[in-house]
Amino acid sequence: MSGEVLINLTPMETRVALVENGVLQEALIERSRRRGIVGNIYKGKVVRVLPGMQAAFVSSRRFPAY
Repeated sequence: MSGEVLINLTPMETRVALVENGVLQEALIERSRRRGIVGNIYKGKVVRVLPGMQAAFVSSRRFPAY
């Protein structure tokens, strides 16, 4: 099994790809302007729960509920 990590870096975004045996396994794109909120922790209040969808709506100061 052979693997490669391919990295493309520009001032506006970074792209990383994991290739194993010539097949793309994973691709990640991070843009400098639009940083995601995944992995961050925020304090909020649960305003609605949908058990059938296994989902909850959460309101916080940064992301207010509508």
